[in-house]
Amino acid sequence: MSETLLIRGYHHVTLCVGSAQEDYDFHVKVLGLRLIKKTVLLDGAEPFYHLYYGNELGEEGSLVTTFPMPWRNTGSRGSGQVRVLSLGVPDGSLAFWQRRLEGFGYKTATAERLGAKRVGFTHPCGIEYEFVEAGHDTKGAWTGGGVPAEVAIQGIRSVAVSARDLPQFDAFLVDALGFASEGRDGRDARFAIGHGRKARVLEVLHEPDRPQGSWTYACGTVHHIAFDLPDGQVQQGLKAHLEGLGYVDVSEIKDRNYFNSIYVRTPSGALFEAAVTQERGWLKDETWETLGRELQLPAWLESRKGEMVAKLEPIRD
Repeated sequence: MSETLLIRGYHHVTLCVGSAQEDYDFHVKVLGLRLIKKTVLLDGAEPFYHLYYGNELGEEGSLVTTFPMPWRNTGSRGSGQVRVLSLGVPDGSLAFWQRRLEGFGYKTATAERLGAKRVGFTHPCGIEYEFVEAGHDTKGAWTGGGVPAEVAIQGIRSVAVSARDLPQFDAFLVDALGFASEGRDGRDARFAIGHGRKARVLEVLHEPDRPQGSWTYACGTVHHIAFDLPDGQVQQGLKAHLEGLGYVDVSEIKDRNYFNSIYVRTPSGALFEAAVTQERGWLKDETWETLGRELQLPAWLESRKGEMVAKLEPIRD
């Protein structure tokens, strides 16, 4: 794979959750993340929220995004999905986070996997989260949520995908995406992605007997993982590279208002996205100081704003 096609790291991970207020309270009031953008899903006939949470600047790799959809049935969790979302925190801070979570009424569990100690907990809709210590970098820490900078969440450290067929998925990660194998721990595998500060890992949990999970929008499931690309030329090259390997279901480039994306369904079943942040990114419709305060819509939906607001659940600070 050409060096020009290397992925820099994570861009975001997107979850299908229940109540918007419940989701906001979890990410902002418990985890201390910043609400970066409040907008709507840009596909389909009926609007529903697309909420973006991240660090102070909403940097790529810090972003957890959600589709609140309490009216939909709970999805089937299983193979072909993200099973665990691991957020990086500064070294020495796991005890702080365990106390904080338990203080808010969340059950926690400590574990070790692939050489890393973890504190596990769950989103109110049931999606599995973990905290993993990931160095001392506190650049970009958001303290507006009441969490001190020295223990604040750094961003996405790793994502664990459940896969029934490990060899095919391994080959996709290495040959199609240029990830580097970092070894195995029993049935599980670890792959390095990106370089420098954005460098992260992807974990593969080999679960051959786990039933296939939902692919649709369904509450309580992770919908997709997005990886960060530097520019549109690299994105076009990655699309051509994937198609040249026979992954011909790569989507056309989609304008997501703040970034442009392509999507591909991987051999594991998990949906991957490759995103390029647009020139002004989050600042095309808000300032740094006002990020996330008001519902923002792309120009082609602005005429429907009143209709959409009437259908969306109010979110209170």
